[in-house]
Amino acid sequence: MAVPEVSARKARSIAWVMWFSGLAMIILAAVLTEMNPPISTTQAEESVIEGAIWLSTWVGFGLVGALIVSSRPDNRIGWLMCGITFAVGFGLLASGYSRFALVTEPGRWPLGEPAAWFATWAFLPVVALVAALVLLYPSGAPSRLGRWILRLFLFVISVDALVFALRPGPVEGDTPPDNPLGIPGARDLLDPATEGLGTVLAVLALVAVVDVVLRYRRSSGAERLQFRWFVLAVASFPIMFFGAGLLEAFVLGDQGFDPVVLAFALWGNGTAAAIGIAITRHGLYEIDRVISRSVGYVLVVGLLGAVFFGAISLLTYVVPAESQFAVAGSTLVVAALFNPLRKRVQRWVDRRFNRSRYDAQKVVDRFARSLRDRVDSEEIIGGWVAVVTETMQPASVGTWVRGRA
Repeated sequence: MAVPEVSARKARSIAWVMWFSGLAMIILAAVLTEMNPPISTTQAEESVIEGAIWLSTWVGFGLVGALIVSSRPDNRIGWLMCGITFAVGFGLLASGYSRFALVTEPGRWPLGEPAAWFATWAFLPVVALVAALVLLYPSGAPSRLGRWILRLFLFVISVDALVFALRPGPVEGDTPPDNPLGIPGARDLLDPATEGLGTVLAVLALVAVVDVVLRYRRSSGAERLQFRWFVLAVASFPIMFFGAGLLEAFVLGDQGFDPVVLAFALWGNGTAAAIGIAITRHGLYEIDRVISRSVGYVLVVGLLGAVFFGAISLLTYVVPAESQFAVAGSTLVVAALFNPLRKRVQRWVDRRFNRSRYDAQKVVDRFARSLRDRVDSEEIIGGWVAVVTETMQPASVGTWVRGRA
């Protein structure tokens, strides 16, 4: 449905206001968090850099959402992504402000208790928005099954919000402030209720995944490509976190930086970017190339990592006293293998994941070699038309030859 120009301008303005508001609230919440005491006495406090990297994920969702609304204001996906950033910012600000007003500087700032009460269940609107994003992707309209799943999601989340709103105890972590509307003595009843509702939400999430799979199988054309971008982003989740675990175990050790935070930020922002490409259809048809490149580089990095650690082990065994020599030698081996290995792996991956481009490249290369033996212009034009028809498969092909002046 076409949106009137005035409504489209208003939609763009609202979307960017939502994103900037969410960004401002996230920044203010981060400042308040640095001024407040730690929220937990048992967990290690994350660094400023880790916190900024983690928050960048939610900022990225809203930014991509505003861009989607700017080009397609009638698609609900962009609005949901803007809403995610706004809801995250509002919840973080409520949590940070409540601690600042009630613990850091008690009695000096108003509305500390209402902010603390909202902070107890502020994460649940974000869960609802993410669930709606999955169920409405990519058209903005749910399937019949997805409509029922979404209704159940919203009902369970509403009940869960009520339970958290009445649950006594600290708002966050194990330190004050406490929930001002918490019912004393009700925690033994409400804690099992939150666990049960969480289980129900997990089951609904699995059903939502089934709905996505069914819609993918029924899709075709551009919609299927949109689903493939989404699947690519989701499939990168275990790969990134597995790589972060290896990086922490074998490289960083106890350096004080958690690479899982960086992996989460890369995955979250990558997912937002993939959704933006799919919805705006800018580069939509490059999905095969992206998949082949991603698989290729993952394989190359894995193989080079195995070669690096194997070479270090071998050189350390041969020359045990020269550990620096082992590292330097392994690095040189990896550097020498990078380009040859990358080319071989990429050709192998293209044959399996990007076959159309691989076949098209072979046709073009074959035509380029045949030009050396062709001198007749009609024959060259006919060969070129055949190449274009075979590789691009257009509805029609025409040629224009400029005459001599």
